Amino acid sequence: MGITTILLDAGGVILDESEAERVWGGATIRLLGAVVPGYDRAAYETDVAEAVAAFSPSVRDYVLWKHTRPDRTQYGKLCSAHVDEIRRRRPPLKLMAGIGDELRALSADFRLVIAGQYGRELLDLLDRHALLDCFASRLTQDDFEITKPDPRYLEAIARAVGVEPNECIMVGDRIDKDVVPAKQLGMKTIRIRVGLHKHQEARTPDELPDAELDGVRGLAAAVSAVASPEA
Repeated sequence: MGITTILLDAGGVILDESEAERVWGGATIRLLGAVVPGYDRAAYETDVAEAVAAFSPSVRDYVLWKHTRPDRTQYGKLCSAHVDEIRRRRPPLKLMAGIGDELRALSADFRLVIAGQYGRELLDLLDRHALLDCFASRLTQDDFEITKPDPRYLEAIARAVGVEPNECIMVGDRIDKDVVPAKQLGMKTIRIRVGLHKHQEARTPDELPDAELDGVRGLAAAVSAVASPEA
């Protein structure tokens, strides 16, 4: 059986998270600046690079814990404060520029499925842009109790839409949370180099994606190339 299904990460593939990342970073800098003298944007960018290189599932958690350990109480307070601030200041969801054309092209030849950490609000956004019908299912993170980087999350998505993992290509922006778990299941992978994890590098050849793009434009062509029996 060849490739039939494309799993698409939400953030960094379907959604442009650049403004959200700016808000997340600003909140982190303000919170740590109150407890770490001199903490600034440069320090934050250094911490983010460390978190990305360490394959930390959560950049925020890595950065906050780095500067509060071993004080779990202070760490917990900062995490709660960060969540509260993001709820107040979170920008509206925004589609990645060019993703509409790529989704329409892909849906002509493959089943498209969401495999990212967003729920109903993502479906509503896709519907408003007349893109929801490009997807073969309405599954979102809300339908699962586990999430990435646990490979069982991607396995559960494949099972839910009635395909085997080796019939899928996973498209995501992170090696640690997208490429690695997908490859563990035998999926092919495409990485979009954008956002905070743009410079994340594979630690071994086994973690390299089958293809990489610097943005979503050209994704349909990349999927076709990776899905080819000769690939």
